[in-house]
Amino acid sequence: MSDFSEEDLISFLEDHREHTEADTILRKGETILALTSNRLSLPSMAHMELSRVDLCGADLAYVDLCGANLEDALLIGTVFSQADLMDARLTRANLGGSNFFDADVTNACFDGANLAKVDFTEVNAEGARFAGADIGHGSILMDANFAGADLSNTSLQGAKLKSANLTGANLVGADMRGVENLTVEQLRSARIDKTTRIPMYIKVNWINDSEYEAHHSEE
Repeated sequence: MSDFSEEDLISFLEDHREHTEADTILRKGETILALTSNRLSLPSMAHMELSRVDLCGADLAYVDLCGANLEDALLIGTVFSQADLMDARLTRANLGGSNFFDADVTNACFDGANLAKVDFTEVNAEGARFAGADIGHGSILMDANFAGADLSNTSLQGAKLKSANLTGANLVGADMRGVENLTVEQLRSARIDKTTRIPMYIKVNWINDSEYEAHHSEE
């Protein structure tokens, strides 16, 4: 890609925005990496077809990826700080160790994705879907907004949840064993059931199938 000018690279992305062929996706990934590695500005990638793309380690901070299709993408260690991923599709994407600091992922879909060890500090994930995703292994979710998010059947083992907003979040079937800094108030603000696995420092006593009492174990 070194033989192409910045204008050529950007034109290729624009001209092939909706193309889904495997070789075109590969070239789009190479084009994006060529631009970022040379510290050149990326165009808006809103609604771009990038399924199965390999952008591991790319710096996509501040980039517009609103509505982009990143299903099954390889995004290990990718930087999404302050990026716009509203309504983006990241189903089954491998995002291990990625940095989403202060990104907007409102209504995005991460169903079945690998989000182990991610930094979701101050992320707006309101209404986003994470069903069946792995968001554990020390993932930092501090001050993140998960209001109304679908976290059903997720693995949150070892995640850091200090000051995260879980209001209305669906935690049915979620595995929260070993999470750090979860409060009773956070738990009560979310939706759980008897299949939700709670950290040992919070005790839950079920009154019936929908009502429960919760308190810290030291109380």
